[in-house]
Parts: sequence; structure tokens; C-alpha cells
Amino acid sequence: MTTAMTQTSGLALPSARTIWHLFIGGCAGLGFWEAFSAVPTAMVAGFPLQPPELVKSLFQNMFGATISNTFAHAVHYVTGFLFYPIGYWIVTRMIRSFGMPADGWIWGVVTYFIALGVMAPLAGQSFLLRDVPLLSLMSLIGHAIYGYIAALVFEHFEQSRS
Repeated sequence: MTTAMTQTSGLALPSARTIWHLFIGGCAGLGFWEAFSAVPTAMVAGFPLQPPELVKSLFQNMFGATISNTFAHAVHYVTGFLFYPIGYWIVTRMIRSFGMPADGWIWGVVTYFIALGVMAPLAGQSFLLRDVPLLSLMSLIGHAIYGYIAALVFEHFEQSRS
């Protein structure tokens, strides 16, 4: 499993094509996430996951800033379709790779921990949303599947390069 890289001053960077493939994978994963967080999560936990509300709480708690719903959604989407996929690439190409499908599942769990283990407490919420365990469980499942789908789509496009 190889990924095209551009050498810049000794630092290996992903090619523009690889970034495009990461974006496509991120969009696929985020598309799943949006549906999963709204419907199955609401059915199981009683209400949907609302990442933009976490973003709004984070900005309010950390910076005392009130941000719009539009901006909060934009932060969530850019994270899901670009930043998390780039994180996946860094971890699997520069640090360690177990191969698919493990890489995707592991990265999904990492994104869960970033969102609910790091960001939620910074936003003034409980660590891993331990006060709403069903919501936390659904978030874990959704993030794991998000990571798998994003990685699967990315790896498919990377391997089908001509």
C-alpha cells in the first residue's frame, strides 16, 4: 500500500491527488456519519448526536465566543472531510500502519476519542459523555464506521491510481 508523496525539505507531504482522495474518503465517511448521527442514534439514545452544538460549546467555553450554527457546521464538516482524513494519512503513512480494515476502524475510534475525550471536556461536557452512555456508545459506533468508510474509500482510490 503506497501513497504518492512530495519531498519538501526532507518532509514527506501527500500529493495533491492524495489529498483529493482523502477528501473523497472523508466526504463518504461524513455522509454516513450525518445519517447515522441523526436517525439510528435518535432511535437508540432518544435524541441525535449534534456535533455543531459541541463546536458551539467549545468556542463559548474556551474563547467566550458565540458562533453561528453555520460556522459550527462548517467547522464540523471541514474536520470530517479534511482534517480527520489527513490525520489518518499521517498516522498510517508516517507513524504506523496495521493495514485495512484495522487502520480504518482504529482511526475511527481515535476520532471518537478526539471528539468526546478531548473536545467535549474542553467544551464543558463530561469526558466521553459518560453522563449519557447511550449517546456515547452511538458516537463510538458512528465514529468507528466513519473511520472505516473514509479509509476504505481513500485506500480504494489510492490503489486504483494509474
